[in-house]
Amino acid sequence: MAPDRQHHQGLHKDDMSGVDRAAASTFTAEAGMAAKHEETRHYALATALLFEGGRAALSDCGFTIERALPDEGRIEASAGVNWKSFGEDIELTVRDGAVHARSSCKVSTTVFDFGRNRQNVEAVFRALESSLARLPAGRPDTIVGVVPAAATGRAPVPGELTREVFVSYAWGGESEALVERLERAFAEHGITVVRDKQALGYKADIRAFMERLGGGRCVIAVIGDKYLRSPHCMFELMRVAAQGNFQDRVFPVLLDDAKIHRSVDRVRYVQHWEAEIRELDEALKTVSAADLKGFREDIDRYAEIRRTIAELTSILGNMNTLSPQMHSESDFAALVAAVSAKLGAQD
Repeated sequence: MAPDRQHHQGLHKDDMSGVDRAAASTFTAEAGMAAKHEETRHYALATALLFEGGRAALSDCGFTIERALPDEGRIEASAGVNWKSFGEDIELTVRDGAVHARSSCKVSTTVFDFGRNRQNVEAVFRALESSLARLPAGRPDTIVGVVPAAATGRAPVPGELTREVFVSYAWGGESEALVERLERAFAEHGITVVRDKQALGYKADIRAFMERLGGGRCVIAVIGDKYLRSPHCMFELMRVAAQGNFQDRVFPVLLDDAKIHRSVDRVRYVQHWEAEIRELDEALKTVSAADLKGFREDIDRYAEIRRTIAELTSILGNMNTLSPQMHSESDFAALVAAVSAKLGAQD
């Protein structure tokens, strides 16, 4: 969603009971010491492809690749602020089907949390596993199983694949509370919910994540009035539509304040975006025409939303959806079943 939604979350020491030590995550944050988080996951996949996927995952998450050493199976990257004493270093080591990620911050996160070590390591693994799960079956080095050992406590079983569903939603309020309940319900069925707060590392490319979401096989859109007035949310929805099979891939949950069932209500959203375009256009007339690239892109984006919002809301309004209350009462049973069927279908 919007860049101003980024925040720093506190880290905690994991409960290590009942977890295979070879696959466990570790975290240290003591006064005067650097904070770190490391984790190993195992994949039934060729080392070269894992190395390629690890490098792409780091880039997708917004890290800067400092060194990539294929012969050593090692990739060094960095994130955080520019000063070395406050930055974060992350290293991936790929060997014999195992990917080990080690992230360390130069200062104790009891005082600073620039690196968000645990969140960034998890984001890299999610990006890696998402790309591996989409590999064509015909590749000679293709994956036969993508199951994080840290999540299962065992090596992957051939034939198992990570199942994921993307969620597009507006931060805060009823929308985010619903997504948190939805995330727990899907986890019980072995389906990973991918959303920006968990999938995006510090300084990661938000637009790249929106594009990735737009191409997702299954996308749950939690739509309310705030969503329909947000340029970031609407951009995600437009990217889903642009990838085709919109009605087949999107699973809407309509909040009570999403007024899209009557034409007269949908017109008000068209009016909103026309007003946004006029306001920004008038503001631009008060400054020099030089170096306005970012502003012009915003106007073009608003204009695209204005062109598509009537059709998209009409499609969503005609889809048979359950109310948030009905979803919550059934623990999202109908939604889980529909997404599971789509994930299991052969396109």
